Amino acid sequence: MGGEKFGANVKFIPTTTQALKEVGNNPGGIYYASAPEIVGQCTVKPLPLGRKSAQLIPPYKKPFIPLQNCPQQRNQINATAFQKAEYPITRRLFVIIKQNGQSDQQAGEAYANWLLTAQGQELIAKAGFVRIR
Repeated sequence: MGGEKFGANVKFIPTTTQALKEVGNNPGGIYYASAPEIVGQCTVKPLPLGRKSAQLIPPYKKPFIPLQNCPQQRNQINATAFQKAEYPITRRLFVIIKQNGQSDQQAGEAYANWLLTAQGQELIAKAGFVRIR
């Protein structure tokens, strides 16, 4: 925002649950959260975004399931768009390892390597993150 302050009508909501209720009750409301927190819920529609207005990428798998079909049917995350970095707003999960040549480093490396296994990737997906493999 180039150092500018937010407008007086901007509300800061502390949790995603509260924010979804607020946005759902206020047409034109906008909230930013991780796609896995938003895509499968039944209150608001996540927006496709793009680096170019003619190339918008949805954070959900197409076709969009109308909110009135929820919770019997739910939208699913567009994992491919996140894995290929097509969706313009992403963040990566990092594992920071203490480099001390001791058991701290060994444990950190073992954990990071385990996260890359099939079991680790499955748990990453269950936690709501997009797997990289």
